[in-house]
Amino acid sequence: MDLGLSSKVAIVTGAGTGIGFAVAEALAEEGVRVVMVGRREAVLKKASEQIAATGAPEPLIIPADLTEDNGGKLVAAEAIRLAGQVDILVNSAGVSQPVGIGGSEDRWQHAYALRVIATRHLAEELLPAMRERKFGRIINIGGSWEVQPVINTASVMNAARTVYHKSLSHVVAADGVTVNTVGPGIIESEQIGKIFPTDKEREAAIDQLIPAGYFGAARDLAVLGAFLASPVARYITGEVIAVDGGMHRFAF
Repeated sequence: MDLGLSSKVAIVTGAGTGIGFAVAEALAEEGVRVVMVGRREAVLKKASEQIAATGAPEPLIIPADLTEDNGGKLVAAEAIRLAGQVDILVNSAGVSQPVGIGGSEDRWQHAYALRVIATRHLAEELLPAMRERKFGRIINIGGSWEVQPVINTASVMNAARTVYHKSLSHVVAADGVTVNTVGPGIIESEQIGKIFPTDKEREAAIDQLIPAGYFGAARDLAVLGAFLASPVARYITGEVIAVDGGMHRFAF
């Protein structure tokens, strides 16, 4: 299927590694000019070169910390300066942060700045041009597994971000802009390797949680991201879609 993405430009945050990289790669394979955003310039350069080596358009990079004051606004402005326009925004930056009761205030504020403030600022900077062109896509990564047995800043802020973006989807739908969230289950990554360091722990988690019988790969989620970013997915908006092998732990 031709997704009709060859003339589009996308910002992908957290794009240097993991799910963010996989989404950037999937979009680039469809001909999208990707602007990769992350804190580590060397990691972004390596990721961009890796994608370009496949024959896809070489991604642009913006090394930036989205939690700094007006970080989202500054990234949006720089992406427009570099690429001319932005049609697609993929918010993938973020890490899991269990904190428990009495967790560090700095960690709470960092999670809020990254997952709520920066994503709102990015959207609000990009939406006027998207609405004028009658095309835009906003995709959040993370947001279907909110209620956990531990207090985690990521889950709490994902919930806040999801509510904001569900409301936003109603506001901009008539202008050709869709807003969706993709919720990853247990996806293979460096972080997951630390949480489940042994085969026994992995097997126990799979048996207890995942009907499909295995941990997912970043690519499993990335292909859905590319589809939702495309004109083909024009009638899907305001949704939270899990990619979790049947684990399904929705809060709303």
